[in-house]
Amino acid sequence: MTMSINWFSVGATSLVLLLTFGLLGAMFLIIKLSSDDSGKYNALKDMVETLFETPAHLRPGAAAKNDDNNKEAAAQSAAALEPFVEACPACGDTVTEAHKECPTCGLRLQ
Repeated sequence: MTMSINWFSVGATSLVLLLTFGLLGAMFLIIKLSSDDSGKYNALKDMVETLFETPAHLRPGAAAKNDDNNKEAAAQSAAALEPFVEACPACGDTVTEAHKECPTCGLRLQ
């Protein structure tokens, strides 16, 4: 009985140590790859920077780029809207594609 418990303890300890060293090695590998300046691991580097630093979309230089992207997307979505005249789902008043909110009840339409 004691012999089987002893082998079980050795096996469990070995498994825990193997997992620990595997995780430690993975951490060193991620740190090494994220500090590489060759440009091969940009996706991993961006992910690590987002976790531990200011995310890319909140950095000062990215604000102008985001504004340009938002303006382009708004222009495309406005151009994609087809003209319509329908009744407001809340109050029944007539609304068109130009209304962002119902003029009568204030329901947000888009």
